[in-house]
Amino acid sequence: MKALLNQNKNTIKGIIVILLLVAALWYISLLIVKERTQDLMSLIKVQVAEQGALLTSIAETTARNGADQVTESVVRDCTVEERTTFDTLLGQLDAGLPRADLVELERLFGRCGSFYAERKLVMSSRLDREIEVYENYVNQLAELTNNRELEEYNLDTWKQLAEQEKMLSTDFSKLVDLQDNIISTLLEGKTRDSEEIQSILREVKDTNDNLIITNAQTATIRSELITL
Repeated sequence: MKALLNQNKNTIKGIIVILLLVAALWYISLLIVKERTQDLMSLIKVQVAEQGALLTSIAETTARNGADQVTESVVRDCTVEERTTFDTLLGQLDAGLPRADLVELERLFGRCGSFYAERKLVMSSRLDREIEVYENYVNQLAELTNNRELEEYNLDTWKQLAEQEKMLSTDFSKLVDLQDNIISTLLEGKTRDSEEIQSILREVKDTNDNLIITNAQTATIRSELITL
């Protein structure tokens, strides 16, 4: 009987040791998981900060209707000489141009006319793509933190800014098309006072009015994110 009791005691001790060992391993695994989670959170926070800085840079450049190196490598302007001639002729269009100058302006329009609108489009698209990357990082962080303290990343405001920039880009492109239409219509022999030209000019005015409103709205949203 005594031997049986000793055996039971040893068995119980063995079970207790195993349980303590399992508990210790479980606790150590929790610490490892917690440490790895903290490391991952730190890494993602760095990525979020770097991506936020990139968004700020793109937003500032876009606000000035400028372009970063990526966009400059994609969208090329015409030559300096062509640009000078084009801007001069375009500036004189309202006053009236001889047919020879209109022909030259139309030729240059294909090379120079859409440059700024295309650059605006690329910058707008670039901002939109980089916000998608930013959103991915923020969502990862949200999963790790159970959505705590995520308002500081202003994701919804960044998305609003991207939408506004798309609207501005659309109107810029529309103005380019309208300018091209004016030149083509004048080359067809229509005068500035013709209904065809006046109709186009009304569209130009409406588009410019939209640009003014959209630009003001965009500036307001942008000011919530950055200070220019």
